[in-house]
Amino acid sequence: MSESEEQEGTKEDNSVLLKLPLKYETDLLFTRSSSQNYYEILPNNSLERYEGVGPPFNCTFKLQNLGLFPIDGLAIRITVPVATRGGNRLLQLLDFKETTLCTVGGNNTDYRRTPSDEDLGRHPQLNHSNSDVILIMCSMTLAAGEELSFRLHGHLWMKSLRALKFKSLRFVIRAALQRGFRSAFVFREEEPSRQITFEISKLEESHVPIWIIIGSTLGGLLLLALLVLALWK
Repeated sequence: MSESEEQEGTKEDNSVLLKLPLKYETDLLFTRSSSQNYYEILPNNSLERYEGVGPPFNCTFKLQNLGLFPIDGLAIRITVPVATRGGNRLLQLLDFKETTLCTVGGNNTDYRRTPSDEDLGRHPQLNHSNSDVILIMCSMTLAAGEELSFRLHGHLWMKSLRALKFKSLRFVIRAALQRGFRSAFVFREEEPSRQITFEISKLEESHVPIWIIIGSTLGGLLLLALLVLALWK
């Protein structure tokens, strides 16, 4: 307000437009599920159910807007480790089902035709930071009460898993939510993310010393001879 006198013709111009951007907190349910969490590789190939292609897996990430307002400018980023840095394939992603706009890419690995005995002892957990991944990016708008699911289907790659050196190995499929810079909402969690872990273990083949086998055989024969002698008497 000015203390000076103002002309009558300019008094109608004394107005200002204030814009205060408001953000609201989302009520978003973010869950995950998986059909396969653990698999054990047997030391004897003849007892193994799978040879080249391993057991199937299905995993799902689900989003549901529990709030009263639509969520616009929402994105989900999914990373799937599919190969080691040495080019050994870990799993094969066969199908990805979604009901929104998505792009799939990020993996240019030249897979080895014959798997190598790469040592993964230093990396018991494989994720987006230490392996080659497939990157899935999806953008969406969630209306109030709407639900979206992102389903992945594939197989573990048994040829490589048998050749690789490890005792226990975990694959981590990670999904993280992102929002646009000008989005009108904020997340309740600082960095909302969920992960699905597949654990693979190898049973070590037991090697019995030959002297134990020979001793057990001779002991069994001696016991049988004493039993026959006792019955004969």
